[in-house]
This record gives sequence, C-alpha cells and structure tokens, in this order.
Amino acid sequence: MYQFGFKNDLSNSSCTSAVKKTVEYYLCLGSHVFTCFVNFSKAFDNVNYWKLFRQLIDYGSDMCLVRLSVF
Repeated sequence: MYQFGFKNDLSNSSCTSAVKKTVEYYLCLGSHVFTCFVNFSKAFDNVNYWKLFRQLIDYGSDMCLVRLSVF
C-alpha cells in the first residue's frame, strides 16, 4: 500500500497515475478490477476516543494495546 499524503514530491496526480497504471495492467491481463475510495480527511477529528477505548475493552482487546492508544 502506498501513502501519498504528507510526503514530499507526491501529490494527488501521483496517486491518480499509480491507480490508473495498476488498473490498466490488470485489465490488459483480462482481470476484473474493483476499487473503493474512502476519504478519511476528517475521520480522526470526529472520533470519541473514550468511547473507542471502552469498545476495545468490551470486545476483549488486550489492555496493553488500549493503554498504548491512550498515550
């Protein structure tokens, strides 16, 4: 997986180009290509972290991982 955000010399056009080349490659091989795009730009601004930590604990997550998340 590639990360294009917050990296020098990479932009949306770099990402678009990489996706287009990958899709073209697999289409030329006769494969089906399925894509999904999700915009996470505001995802972490709206998280209730205490609720998240409570759910992690309720689902039986290791407390060491939950404690690491708090810091």
